[in-house]
Amino acid sequence: MNTGDASRDISDKSWNNRLAFYRQARADGIQPNGTHPIQVEAAYAASETLGKAYNADNMVRADKVTKGVASVMKEIGDI
Repeated sequence: MNTGDASRDISDKSWNNRLAFYRQARADGIQPNGTHPIQVEAAYAASETLGKAYNADNMVRADKVTKGVASVMKEIGDI
């Protein structure tokens, strides 16, 4: 383990990979619920379902976005 690994439960390499994935999502205009890869992947999937960039600040949780939810969000003007 590296010196930076002592304070967290994952290695520096894993940590940096997670942050790079998150940064890429942000560069693509997506705001995931967090930096964990599962959250970032869910945000990408939600963006695809919604037809626009997902934003965790004002949308339902990314893992809850389905075609039905997207349809309701469009009807009420959330997207």
